Amino acid sequence: TEPVQLPERERLRGEVRAIGMLNGRGGGGTGVLEGAVARVPGLAWRVQGSGPVLGDAQAPRYVLSNTGLRESGVSASVALERHRSGARAYYSWFARELGILRASHIGNLTDLENAIASGEPAYTAPFTHAIEVPRQTVRHHLLKTEAYWRPNEVDQLVLTYAYQADDRQEFDIRRAGRSAIPALDLFLNTHTAELVYKHFLGRHLHGRIGVNGLWQENANIPGTGVRPLIPDHDRRTGGIFLIEHLPLNERLELEAGARLDAALLQVRTFDAQDEYITPEHRFTNHAFSLGANWTATDSLRLRAGLNSAFRPPHVSELYSQGLHHGSAAIEEGDPTLGSERMLQATLDTEWGSGNGRWSGALSLHASRTDGFIYLRPEGYRLTIRGAFPVFRYTATDVLMWGTDAQVRFRPVPAWTIELQGGLVRGRDVGQDEWLFQVPADRAGLAVGWRRTKGTTSLSLRGAVRWVRVQDRVPIGLDFTDPPPGYALLALDLLVERPLGKDRMQLGIRGDNLLNTAYRDYLDRFRYYADARGVDLTLWITWRFGHAERLP
Repeated sequence: TEPVQLPERERLRGEVRAIGMLNGRGGGGTGVLEGAVARVPGLAWRVQGSGPVLGDAQAPRYVLSNTGLRESGVSASVALERHRSGARAYYSWFARELGILRASHIGNLTDLENAIASGEPAYTAPFTHAIEVPRQTVRHHLLKTEAYWRPNEVDQLVLTYAYQADDRQEFDIRRAGRSAIPALDLFLNTHTAELVYKHFLGRHLHGRIGVNGLWQENANIPGTGVRPLIPDHDRRTGGIFLIEHLPLNERLELEAGARLDAALLQVRTFDAQDEYITPEHRFTNHAFSLGANWTATDSLRLRAGLNSAFRPPHVSELYSQGLHHGSAAIEEGDPTLGSERMLQATLDTEWGSGNGRWSGALSLHASRTDGFIYLRPEGYRLTIRGAFPVFRYTATDVLMWGTDAQVRFRPVPAWTIELQGGLVRGRDVGQDEWLFQVPADRAGLAVGWRRTKGTTSLSLRGAVRWVRVQDRVPIGLDFTDPPPGYALLALDLLVERPLGKDRMQLGIRGDNLLNTAYRDYLDRFRYYADARGVDLTLWITWRFGHAERLP
């Protein structure tokens, strides 16, 4: 992620946090240090680091074997700000080793069907911090630079360049001591660049015009002994865009935008007859957006929008052919897929009472997407690597509509009550059935209390999240019925107090406090095991040098 605003004062400041987690019997730490250089006005910097370690997760009734996690990451950023110009640079390195649920890799079709039908994992073992096969490793580098120039007091020209390198390996259960050889070994290079001119035309009309481009190269490292899940490929894209805002008065603003994009995908792979082929895919797409923002009163705001969008298919949707360990399934692409094209209408409202006790938001949306791409179940398959469900990338025309709502009430200054909910419906027009893998209806209730006495504050927040069973599904398509609905209870406690000139925070969070056994409809691993059970997280934070707490 990109860094937040760097400090403007020379004062050295930072934050150190230690974290412990019950579910997984692990923990970690994070640290941030930042400051500005007194001898160079406008020059500021920040460094960050983190490193959690977790063992096997625990479901309410059993261990989720081989779900451990090890992560480490560092980042650094620097910025030089002047009145009319400036530059920023950001670098991050991230590494992760992740165990893949052992129960999702099953040796034969009968055991796979029985495991999915019974609702019990096919494999469990005592808790351990060790990460065995199947497992996944990822190493990620990101370098991002930005420079800007202001020709006058209101306009700005911004040039951004980023380079990203990703090294991903997946290790399978293999015979003859070959489990240490990756079954998937990918290296991905990505370069992106963007030039944007932020401008005012006259006194009121303002907006942005820009161009962007991407060059990406994916290479499979030889030696896996397995046909790659995703073939070698090069991807190039370029686009131009324009968006303008026009305030008509103090309460009404109109906006409009358009963009044009072109993409070229060059693939190097083998066909079903093991013939080497180099297909090319070219995509040209355009989109628009129209919107209006209306402040009806000081406590009521509305926004209406109509926009189109497009998305060319990813190479995985076109050419995937094999086992995807991260989702424990065989995925198959379709090289005939075209771009998704969507037309969407939205209406958003925000309101609040004059005394600040009530506030709320309501969002409505409806869309039609032609060529919507999704993974459709295609039965089971037995391979030399085990038995797995098969999913094929498929395109269809869909209608989707839904709403999200939130209400916040403060009966007294110390108490806050929040209600929120959301629902979405999806209809497969091509098959005349409900769309597969649409989120279930959700609702939540949260009650918070906060008290400040002198320089010490105490806050407490309890929340319940309800998820309804997803019963609007294609009949007979999935490998099993959707899981039942569930409710989860969470509780947060935070104490903050001074420590000399610094600040200390102590926090406790409990998730799934009733240790509810549940499975989420959108989780691919729901076929094999329950989700995580009760979890307690304890953290302590030391914040030093922050100006708001210093004399």
